[in-house]
Amino acid sequence: MAKLKRRSTAHHLAELAARLDGSPEGHDDNAMRVMNRLETAVERLAGQSAAAGRERERLCVAANHISEGVVICDELGEVVFRNTLAEAYAGARHGDALVERTMAELLAAALEGSTGSEHLDLWGPPRRALVLSALPLQDRHRTVGAVAVVEDVSERLRLEAMRRDFVANISHELKTPVGAIGLLAETLAAEDDADVTRRLAGRMQVEAERLGRIIEDLLDLSRIEAEEGPVREPVPLHLAVGQAVDRLQGLADLRRIHLEVVVDQEVSVLGDSRQLVSAVHNLLENAVKYSDSGSTVRVEVGDRKDGVAVAVVDHGIGIPERDLGRIFERFYRVDRARARDTGGTGLGLAIVRHVAHNHGGQVSVTSKEGEGSTFTLLLPRGPTGSRTFLPANPLPAAT
Repeated sequence: MAKLKRRSTAHHLAELAARLDGSPEGHDDNAMRVMNRLETAVERLAGQSAAAGRERERLCVAANHISEGVVICDELGEVVFRNTLAEAYAGARHGDALVERTMAELLAAALEGSTGSEHLDLWGPPRRALVLSALPLQDRHRTVGAVAVVEDVSERLRLEAMRRDFVANISHELKTPVGAIGLLAETLAAEDDADVTRRLAGRMQVEAERLGRIIEDLLDLSRIEAEEGPVREPVPLHLAVGQAVDRLQGLADLRRIHLEVVVDQEVSVLGDSRQLVSAVHNLLENAVKYSDSGSTVRVEVGDRKDGVAVAVVDHGIGIPERDLGRIFERFYRVDRARARDTGGTGLGLAIVRHVAHNHGGQVSVTSKEGEGSTFTLLLPRGPTGSRTFLPANPLPAAT
């Protein structure tokens, strides 16, 4: 009886071993051989389980590094995985609570076999635009779960809006001088009076120069945008300011604007000298064009706690508070009629912003309408005692 029982036990163990190792079922009654088979099968399964665990860890790490929130639930609707971005919506309040609720609804629909998506606008702050989507996870003919993805499309929509505005603005800006040149040329062709012809030709030259300035600024902006990692070399900031002042001295004299430069301390930055001179030149040109005749534009160069700075101070028309947040946009003008009279293209401050970004700095403005503005270009501090890469142009004497 005991032998029969041992045989029965060995028989059952043999069947278990066969199921574990995938071999054909037999009637091996040798307990030692059956135990060896069981041990081998268990070791193999343990290895497979460990490999599956490592694979799951790799997938979790990968999911935590993607730029979208990911949530996975099982066939009962229980959440079995959230990556790091999706964790922020669990138990959240306000706008993020709406995201969590919408995600739960999409997952529930996905478990029923539906694929869906929703667009959410969260007013913030900050304002965000999210796209949520969910789809079922199928195992042959059965739904075993669902996955939901939350994508933040705020930056993409912002860039698309900027692109549309840029195309519309550049079309308008180019259309004006091109249309004027065409109309002047048509009038000139039918004009016999020499004085009128000279005036029309002079006006055509002005419009052609304006068109050339727009194209030149566009090319300059395009080049600076492409050089996100500019050449890094020590640039003495006071010499970059000196070059910019020299370039603008003729316009300042023409408008009877006095340029005053004050160097509190000779400081250097690591960067592209051409870009830095361009940025300071655009700030100065802006100040000169929007200052009253006979006034002073002051340039201050010095060291600050958070970096080195160039501040351009004018006592001109100033900027309304409602416009301060937009003046660094391409083609944005506070006073379009005044800007056209001064020959502005609306790209100068956009160039300054990109130069500051390329050098790891920032540009800011404080202004009061009717009293003047101060633009400050703040840059990371560079090495001291650096050799000079710019020609030592004389600076105008301070008064």
